[in-house]
Amino acid sequence: MNDYHTPVLLDTAIKFLNVRSGNKYIDATLGGGGHASLIKSKGGLVLGIDQDQDAINNSKNLVDLCVKSNFIHLEEVAKNNNWYPVSGVLLDLGVSVHQIEDSSRGFSYQVDGNLDMRMGNSAVTAAELVNQLSVDQLTKIFKDFGEEPKAKFYAQRIVNSRPILTTLELSNLIGDFSSTQRIFQALRIAVNDELGSLMQVIPQIKNILDSGGRVVIISFHSLEDRIVKQEFNHWAFNHLGNVLTKKPIEGERGSKLRAFEKI
Repeated sequence: MNDYHTPVLLDTAIKFLNVRSGNKYIDATLGGGGHASLIKSKGGLVLGIDQDQDAINNSKNLVDLCVKSNFIHLEEVAKNNNWYPVSGVLLDLGVSVHQIEDSSRGFSYQVDGNLDMRMGNSAVTAAELVNQLSVDQLTKIFKDFGEEPKAKFYAQRIVNSRPILTTLELSNLIGDFSSTQRIFQALRIAVNDELGSLMQVIPQIKNILDSGGRVVIISFHSLEDRIVKQEFNHWAFNHLGNVLTKKPIEGERGSKLRAFEKI
C-alpha cells in the first residue's frame, strides 16, 4: 500500500474475504492497491482491475496480474486470463484520494480544474452535463444520485449561469458546502454510470465465485447499498449462499460494507 489512496474498512473487508493462501482473488477496483496488498500479505493471489490508468501505473506491481478495464467486464477479464473460479471478489466503490486531489480530473470542489469527473473512458464529462442538460434533467440527477433537497433550485441556478467550465465555478455557484458535496457526487455518478455499472457487475460475480468463495462490496451511496442488499438477498433466497452481513458494516465517509458467501 502507498500514499495514492488509503481505503476505508480495510481490515474489515479482508477479514470478510477470509483469504486462503494460494487461492485466487480479484480486486475489481484496484485503486492504490491497499486491499490487494493486504490480500497478498495473507498469501492470496490477486488479479487487479481498474479503468483508471493512473491507478494501473501506480499499483500494477502490487498484484500478480493487472488489467486495465471497467469492472463491468469482470467475467470476461477473469476467463480471458484463466483467473476463475476465484475465492473472493472485492469492490470498493469510492473515489480515491488521488483522484480527488488531482485537479486535472475535476472531482474536487475545493481545487480548481476542468469540470471532468471521468474515471475511465466515458464519453461525457461533467461540464457537458452541466452545460447541456435541462433544468428538469439536472434536477433528476441531483435528486436521484445526490439526494439533494434543493435539487431544482440549484439546477435552475446552474442553467441561469451557464457556461460553467471549472470545478470552482460550480462550487462557488452552489455556495453551500453540503449541497456542493451532494451535487458533485451526483454528477460523478451520472458521468460514470456508476449505478448501472454496479447492476451489470454483480450478476457476473456469482458466475466466477468458487464454492465457499466470498464477495465484499463497499459502497458510499444509499442507492448503491440498496442494490447490493437486494442482490445478496436474492441470491440467498435462491439458495446460492449466505449473507454474511445482516446489516451493513459502517465506516468512514459514509461507507457501508456488505458480504456474501457462495455455497
